[in-house]
Amino acid sequence: MDAPRLLVLIFLLLILFASPETQTVSPAQQRELDHLILQERYALSLLNTSQYGDLDTARNRWINVTGLRKDDGYAWDLLPMVQERARQQTSTVISSWQKSVDDEEDANPRENTASSNATVAKPGADRNPPLYHNTTGIVNGYWVRSKVAARTRAPILNLTALVPGANYITDQYTRNVTGTEGRIRIRLDEKRSKALEFQNTTVREITAVLTLQDESSSGDGWEMTLHGMHFLQDGSIVLTTTSQRFAGIFALPHLMLSPTSFMKSRQFLDNTLSEAIKLQETASETNTYSPWSSSPHSLSDLLFPTPHCEYIVYLQQYPIDTLSSDVESIEAELRHPTGRLDLPFPPLKLSALIFSPDCGFILETKGPPDYAPQHGFHLQGPKLEIYVRSGRRAILAFAVVVCAEISLLLHQMREASTPSTRSRISFYTIGMMAMGDGFVCMSFLVISILLDAAFIPLVATAFLAFLCVSFFGMKLLMDIWTVQAPEREERQRELDRRSALANPTSATSTPARNSMITVASADTLPLPVTAPRPTPSNAPALMEQQAQPSEAESQASTNPVPNQPTATPDPANTTRRELSALYTRFYLLLVVALFLTAYSTTWPPFLQRLYVRVLSLSYFSFFTPQVHRNIIRNCRKALQWRFVVGQSVLRICPILYFYLYTDNILFVQRDSNWVVALVGWVWLQVWILVSQELFGPRFLVPKACNKWLPAAYDYHPILREEDIESGLSMPIGFTPATSSLDPSPSANEPSRGNKVDQQRGKMTFHCAICMQSFDAPIIPRGAESGSLSATTAGIGAGVKDLVFGRRAYMVTTCRHIFHSNCLENWMRYRLQCPICRDNLPPL
Repeated sequence: MDAPRLLVLIFLLLILFASPETQTVSPAQQRELDHLILQERYALSLLNTSQYGDLDTARNRWINVTGLRKDDGYAWDLLPMVQERARQQTSTVISSWQKSVDDEEDANPRENTASSNATVAKPGADRNPPLYHNTTGIVNGYWVRSKVAARTRAPILNLTALVPGANYITDQYTRNVTGTEGRIRIRLDEKRSKALEFQNTTVREITAVLTLQDESSSGDGWEMTLHGMHFLQDGSIVLTTTSQRFAGIFALPHLMLSPTSFMKSRQFLDNTLSEAIKLQETASETNTYSPWSSSPHSLSDLLFPTPHCEYIVYLQQYPIDTLSSDVESIEAELRHPTGRLDLPFPPLKLSALIFSPDCGFILETKGPPDYAPQHGFHLQGPKLEIYVRSGRRAILAFAVVVCAEISLLLHQMREASTPSTRSRISFYTIGMMAMGDGFVCMSFLVISILLDAAFIPLVATAFLAFLCVSFFGMKLLMDIWTVQAPEREERQRELDRRSALANPTSATSTPARNSMITVASADTLPLPVTAPRPTPSNAPALMEQQAQPSEAESQASTNPVPNQPTATPDPANTTRRELSALYTRFYLLLVVALFLTAYSTTWPPFLQRLYVRVLSLSYFSFFTPQVHRNIIRNCRKALQWRFVVGQSVLRICPILYFYLYTDNILFVQRDSNWVVALVGWVWLQVWILVSQELFGPRFLVPKACNKWLPAAYDYHPILREEDIESGLSMPIGFTPATSSLDPSPSANEPSRGNKVDQQRGKMTFHCAICMQSFDAPIIPRGAESGSLSATTAGIGAGVKDLVFGRRAYMVTTCRHIFHSNCLENWMRYRLQCPICRDNLPPL
C-alpha cells in the first residue's frame, strides 16, 4: 500500500476511535427539559378537566394553555365557521355516496333482490361507506382561498408576551400563504399508529406531512408535520401543528366537530400523551423539543428560530369504488401480498379544509361541488404500497432504457472502430449523452440513501448508468479525443499564425517554437540556418525582406553555438495528461451540475421551472454539435441511424413519463406543451442530420457564408461532357485507351465506358474496388446544371438525377471514381486512394 493511502487510513481510524461518546446532559438542558415536561403535564391535566364548548369566543370562554388564551390574540372567532364548513364537506361526501348507491339499486332491482341472499352484501346494505381503515399514502391536489374567510384580517400578535423565552431572529412569519391558489401534497402515515375502541367506534393515531406551495414559497413549498386522529367509521381526520406558541395536540379535542368526537379524542389522548411524556422522562438521550413538533428535523429552526404559522387541518375521506366487504381484503393484500389479481386498488380521495388561527387564513382543496371535476378533484393519490410498487416498476423501466442505451452505444463503438470513422463523430455529442447518464447515476445513488423501500432497484439502475458512462461512454470519448488531437493542434497553429499576422512586431521579437516534424512534412524540411536562402525573381517585396537573414542570424552563423540537447515531449505522456484532464473536467462538471440542481430545489417555483427548462433544452441539444461538425468538416455518416433514432427515443422516454403521466412517482405536473416542444426540438435535429446525408452537409448554409467555412472537398461533383473531352477534372474510371471519345459521327454504338448516352444523360464508369461498372449522370455539352436546358438536352430526370444520382458515385482528389458505398467502406479504414495511394480528405 502506498504511504499516502496508509496515512489516510490511519487518520480515519483515529477519528473513528477517538470520537467522543454520547455527551451527558448539561444542567441547562436538564432544566429546559424539566420545564417542557411540566408544561405538558399541566396542559394534559387541563384537557382532562375540560368539556366540549370550553373554547367559545362568543361566550368569552377560553382555555389557559398556550395559544388558547384570550390575550394571545389568535383568530378563534373563525373556528365556528371553519367547523361548520368541515361538517358541510363531510355531509356532502356521505350524502353523495348514499345517493349513488340508491341510484344503483334503483337501476338494478333484480340484481339487488338476487344478492339479498348472498353472503356478500351491496355497499348500501348496511349503509357503511367503503373506506380505507389505513390511509397511509400520498395525495396531491390544488388549494384555493376559502369563501368562509374572504374578508378577514390577520391578527396582530405580541411574540414577546406570547413566548417570553423565545429569541426569534425576525418577526416575519414563515409558512404564511399569501397567494390565491397553489399546489398541496399530504403524506399520511398510520403504519405504527395506536388504535382505541370506544363505543363501537375506532379512533387511530395519525401523522401527516403537509406541503403547501404558492408563488411566494421557496423550494417545494412550506412543509410541516401534523399530528391528529383518524375516525375509521366516517373517514374524518383532524390534524394540528404543535410548537412553543401553540399547544395544538393538547387542544385537539376542542377542535372536534361534535361532543361525541370530543369524548373519543380526549380519552384517546389521555392514554397516548401520558405514555409519550413518560418516554421523555426516561429517555437516555436529551431532546428538549416536543415529540409533536411541527418541524422536528429542521436544523434552521434550531439555529435560526423564526415564528411560523400554525395549522389545523380537517380531512374527509371519499368512499372508494368497491364493496364494503372488499376493503379489508384489499388492505390485507397490500400489506401482505399474495398475488391476487381479482382485487382492485382504488386511489385515496380526500377533501381538505385548512385553518391557521394565528395567521388568520382559511384554505380548502379545489373540487366538487364548488368546482367542476375537470378543474380538480380535491386530493387524490396512491396508497403507500401502490406508490412503492409503481416506483419500482418505473425504476425497472428506466433500467431497461439504460440497457438499451448501452447496447446502442456498443454498436456505435464497433462501427466507429477506425480513426477515420472516429474523426467524424462530434466529441461534444457523445459527451453530452455521457453527462446525462452520469447525472442519472449520481441522482439515483443519492435517492437510494433516502428511500429504503427502493434501495436495491435504485442502486442496480445507478450501476447500469455508471457502466454506461464510465466504461463505454468515456472509452468512446477518449478514443475520439485521441484521434482528433492532430486536428486541434492544426487549429491551434492556425490561430497562432493569424495572431502572428495580426501582430507582426510581436511575432518577429518572439522566438519561434520548435515545431515537431512529422512524416507528412518530411519532404519539406527547412534549410539549415547557414545555408543561403534563394529568392525567387518574381517574389513580392515582403517575401524578399523575410528571405534576407537578420543581423542576429548573421552573428549566429559567424559564432555558432554548440549543440545543446533539447527535451522532446513524449507523445504517450502528453496523451495521458490530456486524458487525465479530460476525466477531471468531466466529473467536476458533473458534480457542479448535481449540486446546482440540488440547490435549485430551494428556489421559488418560477425559477425552478426556468432552470428545469434550460437544463432540459441544453441536454436535448446533443445532436447540435454533430450538425456543426458535419458543416465544418463537410462530412456525413458520422453516426449510425440506429444510434441516432434509438438514442432520441430512449432519452425522451423519461420526459414522456414525467410530463404526460399524471400519477408519476415525482408528482411532476402534467405539461403536454413542453413535451411537444422537446420532442419537436430533438426530431428537428434528427431531420437536419437526415437532410445533411441526402443533400450534403452544407446544404443549409447560405452561399454567402461559405467563405467563413473551411475549404472542403466535394466527393460528389457534377460531371460535364466538356471536362471529360478536355481532360480537365476528368474522373479516371477507365483506361486511357478507352477514355477518348469517338469523333466519328457515324458510330451508332458508343464504345464501352467512354461515350455519353444522349438519351439518358449518363456515362458508364468502372469501380476499381468492386470491379463493377456503373452509370453516372453527366451534363451534355452546352447545358447548365439544374437548368431547364439541361433537362431538355437529354438528361433523363434532370435535376432529380443531378441531386440524387450523383450520390451514387464519388470522385477523389486524384480524379478516380468509385461507387459511393465502396469508397465509404474503404475510407472507414484508410484515408488513401485504393488505386494510387494518394491521401484523401475525410468524409
